[in-house]
Amino acid sequence: MRAVAFAALLAALLASGCGPKAITAGSRPFPSERAVFVDSSGKAVPDLPVSGESFRLVVLDFPWCPACGEVWKAVGSASAAAAPGSFRVYRILFDREIGISAEGRRETDPMRPAPPPGLDVETLTAIPGAFMEEYRVRHVPVLLLIERDGKVARRWIGYSTKLPEELAFEFRKRAPAPSSLPPGT
Repeated sequence: MRAVAFAALLAALLASGCGPKAITAGSRPFPSERAVFVDSSGKAVPDLPVSGESFRLVVLDFPWCPACGEVWKAVGSASAAAAPGSFRVYRILFDREIGISAEGRRETDPMRPAPPPGLDVETLTAIPGAFMEEYRVRHVPVLLLIERDGKVARRWIGYSTKLPEELAFEFRKRAPAPSSLPPGT
């Protein structure tokens, strides 16, 4: 019996300390222990840029992901439900993909849809090896709704036709309360 308990404890310790961690609701994935992004200036960073908004929406945007275009449409339509200035959108790009043609294999710029017009999006590029070694991402697209304190409040994997409504609900729920107006105004 002791041997079984010891083996279970050892397995739990090894599993928790080795390999990439999953980004789950309730976790605080950023900052990471090492640089996993490159910002617009080319600097390697471990965290999302500082934001004063109530919450953040992080979209992991993969070049080979057809559903990522639908996700951007959902984010654009749901953003109307949020109070202006209540959230910031971060687009995490995975920069390159391998194209296969008659000439052979080569690295190509990914074809990806642009974020919806009028949506303020801050773009970072994932450092492919470092990001995948730090975080376990097995299915795409991935959206993370992150509270001001850095905790993941919601996570969506993939696209569904309900995504615009779910995002709008979450945006309204987290929007700052309107200021109280004096009576008669």
